[in-house]
Amino acid sequence: MELNDLMGLCKVLDEKHGFPVKFDNQLEKYNQITKDLVGLLGEVGEFANIVKKINIKIERNESYELDTKQAENNLKEELADSLIYIIRIANILEIDLTTETLTKIEKNKIKYGTTEH
Repeated sequence: MELNDLMGLCKVLDEKHGFPVKFDNQLEKYNQITKDLVGLLGEVGEFANIVKKINIKIERNESYELDTKQAENNLKEELADSLIYIIRIANILEIDLTTETLTKIEKNKIKYGTTEH
């Protein structure tokens, strides 16, 4: 599935589930973006917390109780949740994420093009 198709699917599902996708004014629009941004930051925080726990497990090994396989599976879900919020915000702002991401990649090629590792 292409990113634009995924964005369309998310928009349809948001409408179906009662999440606002159309707004009468800027205040309503940006209030929803604020709510979704808080949701996004929460998901990123959950992702970061799992990474922290995996690092502790790697450092302490036997003395820290953690199922790393399950933790890595949880990372997938938190990252997907984060992407859903990013897509929702992009849909509200009518941003074509594919185009904007490709544009940014090109800018980064110029910005970081001389750095090699």
